[in-house]
Amino acid sequence: MKILFLCTGGNSCRSLMAEAFLQKMDQSLEVLSAGLNPDAETDPMAIEVMGEIGIDISAKKPKSYAEFEGLNMDYLITLCDGTKDKITSVNIPAKHKIHLGFEDPKKAYCSNEQVIDIYRDIRDEIRNELDYFYNRILVPEMTHE
Repeated sequence: MKILFLCTGGNSCRSLMAEAFLQKMDQSLEVLSAGLNPDAETDPMAIEVMGEIGIDISAKKPKSYAEFEGLNMDYLITLCDGTKDKITSVNIPAKHKIHLGFEDPKKAYCSNEQVIDIYRDIRDEIRNELDYFYNRILVPEMTHE
């Protein structure tokens, strides 16, 4: 099963978190992530909040969706506001296309002390959504193949 998480942004935070969570749930899955406009490096706060729960994403690097154009995916999952609308310009065929919208913690309007809590909240939302997706959608699909 091949799954690609795609975001409009830099593939430096939410999509890397999602990739790491799903890969940890089931190592037999081929889980990838990319952005329409990849950043130069992984978001340091994303690395920090994932590390708090024992998942190291420090070695993950943002990738461009262009690396995956033309490859067939089982699932193409968009994560960011605006990705769903821009997805039509991306040539990545998929059996299933799903949108899971998560706020961008980098755009949070709050004090510096509160930013880390926003990252933790987004991390936990992603984990909860993917737990549901994996157990309620992927597992039943894989057992019927």
